[in-house]
Amino acid sequence: MNGASGGGRGGAPRNERAPGAPGEGERPRVALVAGGGALKAYAFHLGVLQGLVEDGFLFRSGLRWAPRSAPPGAREINLYVGSSAGACIVAAIAGGREVRELRDAVRGGTDEVPRFGYRVLFVPVAPNPVKYLGRLATRLKLRRLRPHHLVDVGGLLTTAGVEKYFRRHVLPTNRFGDLAAELYVAATQVNSSRKVVFGPVDSLSEAGAYDDQCAYYNNVPISQAVAAAVAIPPLFSPYAIACPTTGKRFHYYDGEVRETLSMHVARDAGAEFVIASSIWHPYAYNERVGTLADLGMTTLVEQALHQAVAQKVDRDFEQMRRHDELMALLESYGSEHGFAPAAVAELRERMCRLLHHRPARTLYVTPRREDHEFFFEGSFRFNRSTIDRCIEAGHRAYRATADEGSEFFHQLDLASARQRD
Repeated sequence: MNGASGGGRGGAPRNERAPGAPGEGERPRVALVAGGGALKAYAFHLGVLQGLVEDGFLFRSGLRWAPRSAPPGAREINLYVGSSAGACIVAAIAGGREVRELRDAVRGGTDEVPRFGYRVLFVPVAPNPVKYLGRLATRLKLRRLRPHHLVDVGGLLTTAGVEKYFRRHVLPTNRFGDLAAELYVAATQVNSSRKVVFGPVDSLSEAGAYDDQCAYYNNVPISQAVAAAVAIPPLFSPYAIACPTTGKRFHYYDGEVRETLSMHVARDAGAEFVIASSIWHPYAYNERVGTLADLGMTTLVEQALHQAVAQKVDRDFEQMRRHDELMALLESYGSEHGFAPAAVAELRERMCRLLHHRPARTLYVTPRREDHEFFFEGSFRFNRSTIDRCIEAGHRAYRATADEGSEFFHQLDLASARQRD
């Protein structure tokens, strides 16, 4: 899916661009948005990145005082948004890691980057009798203690290993503001319905900017933000992050719980072009495979999950399409009835603010309908053959989407050429 699109969040902060990030009148702001889906999604995103490199994209990365950027006129991705597995991908790329290094790390590790495998991801939760008894006491006090709560440990694993891995081996800095590119990591706050976006801007710095739906924080280390974003419930325990000013601990888990893909974050940050990568695509009937009804409960649960998530993405795109049509209708109506261009522009701006509409052209990469084999790949399998097949699926999906998205690349190249001139 590609074309002009918009949308956003009313509570998003004014975008105070991070030092070193592109400004007005320079190169177009191009965002990479990567969604979740465990290791399967991680590998799929690598295939998409491989395709982007083949098409001449360069990734703005590194530190703001020593940035790695594309020459004028070249295709450059300079803004990154990720949740769950996608947070691992975009944080590593924004930090300066090559696609090859990420592929090698997940396939076995090298001298440059250690293995990103079971020992990093699957760190057992340390037994804590005091916390366990306290949890039972709280339930008893609330009169909500049931027999199954006696074996409820609140999560078998912790993402502390992910935090340590990124802090020690992946990131050149642990501060969002030190990066040359803008990086945003989405997580979900456990004790409310609020989505939290960690990055270089802070909505609390804006007077009256509190939003109970979405908040932006800039005072959290990148490695902790990534650990919070990948804590998939109920397998992983929520990840606790202490507020630097008050010391109070807030718990977070997977950013995909609250909202899929988080494309609105890229638009809130001023992206003119968005490349979104997502694995969520339901199985479509294939004669050789047959009906999923014959393949058992776990397969049906996975299909239901794909359907639910894909529907949320489709609804977002539909809303963006309607907003685009409304803006086009407004301009057409104003032109036909002789309204002053300045008046039309002012009305358009007011309607954009009312609808939280932030236009951006979007290239949406998702598994192809006919690629049923990818649907059945395991989400947590670290063997090389599975990883390679998922990478190939991402590459196939990107190539097919790129072939259909010629207008996206045409407009991007025109915008890049204006920057060069």
